[in-house]
Amino acid sequence: MSSKRNLVNELLKRNCLITPDCYEILEDVDDATFDLDRLANALKNELVITAEKLREALQSFEEFLSEGETFESESTNDVDLDQSEMDVELSSKKEKESLDNNLSTSKENETIVAAPIKNLSKDLTRQFEPIGSNIDTQIKILHESSGQTTIDGTLNDFGRYFSSRFKQLSAILRKRGDIGGSFRIGDLKKSKIDDNERIGILGMVTTKVSLKNGGMLFEIEDPTGSITITISAKMQELLVKAGALLQDQVACFFGKIYGDRMVLEDFVFPDLPLSSRTKTVKDPVSVCMTSDLHIGSKEFLEGSFNNLIDFLNGRIDDPYQQTLASQVKYLIVGGDVVEGIGIYPKQEDDLIITDIYRQYDKAAELLAKIPNWIHIIIISGNHDACRLALPQPAIGREYAPKLWAMKNVSMLSNPSTVNIHGKVFLLYHGNSFEDVSSLTPGLSMSDANGPMIYTLRYRHLAPTYGRRSSVVPSLKDELVIEHVPDVFHTGHIHINAHTRYRGVDCINSGTFQSQTDYMQSKNINPTPGRVPIMNLQSGKFHELIFYDPKEDKQ
Repeated sequence: MSSKRNLVNELLKRNCLITPDCYEILEDVDDATFDLDRLANALKNELVITAEKLREALQSFEEFLSEGETFESESTNDVDLDQSEMDVELSSKKEKESLDNNLSTSKENETIVAAPIKNLSKDLTRQFEPIGSNIDTQIKILHESSGQTTIDGTLNDFGRYFSSRFKQLSAILRKRGDIGGSFRIGDLKKSKIDDNERIGILGMVTTKVSLKNGGMLFEIEDPTGSITITISAKMQELLVKAGALLQDQVACFFGKIYGDRMVLEDFVFPDLPLSSRTKTVKDPVSVCMTSDLHIGSKEFLEGSFNNLIDFLNGRIDDPYQQTLASQVKYLIVGGDVVEGIGIYPKQEDDLIITDIYRQYDKAAELLAKIPNWIHIIIISGNHDACRLALPQPAIGREYAPKLWAMKNVSMLSNPSTVNIHGKVFLLYHGNSFEDVSSLTPGLSMSDANGPMIYTLRYRHLAPTYGRRSSVVPSLKDELVIEHVPDVFHTGHIHINAHTRYRGVDCINSGTFQSQTDYMQSKNINPTPGRVPIMNLQSGKFHELIFYDPKEDKQ
């Protein structure tokens, strides 16, 4: 056993992250004569070393194996290495190919290690040396909405709000290389447009109607006027693509003008720019992400959450996972810290803590157990004690004074944008995902990748107004995604998901609440206790399982 542990530790010191199933293989290696530098060099391009990769590397090390044992390369199912993939129904083969080309499937960028936490212990067999305790906290708040959204609630407020949305999204669209000289609607009649000339118009969708003949008709507007747009029933690919056009969405429409109508040939969303950019981070620190704790609910998995707390404190007798824990410098909680009061009818039947103040006291009690070298960022969610309409301010200080008093905690609005060691994180609870999923063909609330990607394509966190997610008509639309983030962290859906879209890591960090009766009635199967961890320096992505099935509701 000592031989195995020594080799594991030496590999970890050489930045070789190995999966737990490799330990038994290393037991058969004679550590007294084995050239670990040679092995580490052979494995240097592997983000996470699996048993299969280790066996392949050891093919040329037979002289160092104990008792002359040799290894043959074989597949293993001991560790589940799985990359989350988006499965959405897109507009056409061309549209699907275009989107697929922007979803990174490269293992150089992401690796999910769906590994359960093992050997949680108070008595460690090796000393825990947290990197974060020697590195200063480096957080810059780039955008935060608390206290900034003030309106009188008049019709003029709504007019200014939608005018702001149009201007912001039009500016993003004009930066695209394929827009060119688009027309304003009010200038169409006085402009000299040749017959059959293809033109572009920037507009906001106000209505959309499917016709009996299979075609589609919708109306768009800009500050100068409005125009009706038609899609022929013969344009099947375009009709499917237009299914993703939501009311109040801004896009650029291309087609030909016939009388007072445009016959549509294509359109483009604001979308993210094509990018292969990677930012270099000096410090080898990691960000741990979670959401939807729902403290106060009978289904809150306190034991599983305590497993996470033990992990962050290094109370785990496993070298591989302890190394991951030592790199964690930040914990982000993406909203719904508590279950709240009066969120839905008869909620009191589902509560174990029936007082909102005591719910937040319990949250502070638990989060205080996290070591002070880890900085905690908390945004609000739809169950938290603050305004429900977006953008939501930070959780009220009067409800959670103990959280506000903690020196290593930042309480922010939903959404917020923060810079962590040079990486930009867009933090959003995900309140609008139900609207986006229900209105966009092919999307589902059972897969957060779809709503995450489409809000980035729309460049707006709540693209349609007046549905389930309410929005404050502020002077400036705070929900426009003006700046491209490096990481888009969300919650709300209670199901873990991870993908990359045009260089942006899209992460939904799941929940610490087991399935409720409401979820069961909606056929929602949560993935509790699964926590994403991202190393900012290497870009490596891990997902660890802290869920204890013994906590399941009987």
